[in-house]
Amino acid sequence: MHKLFLINCTPALVDAFIAQGYEVKSLFGQDGKMDVPAKLDALDFQPDMILQQESLGRRLFLNGLHKVDCIKIFWSVDTHMNMYWHEYYADIFDCVLTTQKKYVQALRNKCGAKVEWMPWMAIPSGAAVIGAGVAPHTRREHDLTFVGRITSHRRSRLWFVKFLNEHYKLNLEDNLNFNQMMEVYRKTRIVPNEALFGEINFRLFEGAACGCAVVTPDVGGGLDELFEIGHEIEVYSDVLELKEILDRLTKNPARSGALGMAAHVRVLRDHLPQSRASTICDIAKTISRRDMSEEHERLQLCVSEFLLGEGGGIAINWDGLLKQLLDLPQSEKRDAALLRIFAKSGLKDFFMKIVYPYLEKKSVSTDCYFNMSASLSALKLGLWEVAKHFWYSYKAQGRVEDVAKPVDDVNLLKLWGDALFKNGKAIRSGVAFDEIEGIPSCASDCFFAALHRLPSDKEIYRKLDVVFNGVKGGEPSRLGFLSHLSLHYPEDWRISAEVAVTSLRVFRLNEGLKELENARIIARRTGQERFFKRKIKSEIPVFSKLVNQKEV
Repeated sequence: MHKLFLINCTPALVDAFIAQGYEVKSLFGQDGKMDVPAKLDALDFQPDMILQQESLGRRLFLNGLHKVDCIKIFWSVDTHMNMYWHEYYADIFDCVLTTQKKYVQALRNKCGAKVEWMPWMAIPSGAAVIGAGVAPHTRREHDLTFVGRITSHRRSRLWFVKFLNEHYKLNLEDNLNFNQMMEVYRKTRIVPNEALFGEINFRLFEGAACGCAVVTPDVGGGLDELFEIGHEIEVYSDVLELKEILDRLTKNPARSGALGMAAHVRVLRDHLPQSRASTICDIAKTISRRDMSEEHERLQLCVSEFLLGEGGGIAINWDGLLKQLLDLPQSEKRDAALLRIFAKSGLKDFFMKIVYPYLEKKSVSTDCYFNMSASLSALKLGLWEVAKHFWYSYKAQGRVEDVAKPVDDVNLLKLWGDALFKNGKAIRSGVAFDEIEGIPSCASDCFFAALHRLPSDKEIYRKLDVVFNGVKGGEPSRLGFLSHLSLHYPEDWRISAEVAVTSLRVFRLNEGLKELENARIIARRTGQERFFKRKIKSEIPVFSKLVNQKEV
């Protein structure tokens, strides 16, 4: 393997491949659609490997990969935000890399490409990353720095920054370019990190590269394989743990300095672009080229574009996409996309042409997503009997006597929400659902649509609580459901305790402590205090330790 065609790869990674002796052709800043064979002909280049890195600001679809005789790799950078369409797009490659280890198995379950974990990296910026000029913490200007966008759409981050501002001397920065950001980090002792969806993010590598003491959420997913916890980074699970760590580090520059220097050394050893380039090429040598038909590639590309467009990720030429979909042979994937497009556009006649073979049982699907899409698309068009048909068609796989009979739109939405949750389609991270105009794609969408129609239904709040329980990044939403339930069940200490625990996980320190005390009082009054203490010891160990110290 010698010739590499690199598409939208970070320049530092491109330089690393070149430095390792590879012949490289590189294109950066590409978006839209690229005819790869035509581009290679124009470049007069026949690569041994094509690597496309996901570009967060630009969406690029590669066409014609099935014609290219080389290894094709896609690096999914924001898998935690884009899994809903990456699982289709990745399937046109021989291998997909993901920055998030926790998504490796999910991708393997969804696509035929080889899937490997490839964490993000520290991008060189100045002397601090190439091994010289790391300032000791006693000479750094800022105690704590957070660089990130603060908006009302990111409630957890708003509460995170509010907590830091109230308890520490926080240097808050936004609208910095990369070099400016790294310069600020080089003047900072501690970088408190926050993850929107439980991901291992760029900030971890950026802070560590500059010798900062990074305090990051305990998200799992291989974090302890990237940095040694307690020696190179510190981790927290809630605001009490975060406060305990930050209190220690702000009072002890020697400790924060030792942590930051150890992380910096680890970056130099394992997390620079040179390391990633070597690992990618090692992986490429183990990959066999997949045989793929033009038809399969076209289908996966159309579905990827449809899902990204439906989720609001890019502007779509819907007429062009419709033509491409209609030119494809009939399949569940194609028909689900068409039905959703026609329903959203109010095109009832076109919808019925696609749905007719299924109504006549000339075509049959057992797929949960397809049947849900057909049913709820029909519901949007006011076709109640068709909507029910696809519910019954899906449930016909089981015992007929156990099939619930939909009585109205809210009931149908709740039934599909339950089915999707059971089928593993709980939420779509990275997509904001429109309860009024949207057609649900997952369990949470169904329950949100049902709640919009019947906001007094307490059962829906309970179902949403179940869906979001344990979902990293879903805590602000879950807090809303729990708070509503606590108003209706004020004597249930378990709900109050869940409100408290969730509040502490989204940095609402005072609110969380107040609610913990309320839950304790209720539990004591009902003879349940021992169960309350057991729960808190398990989920909020720092609080449990503080309480025990006071009681002693």
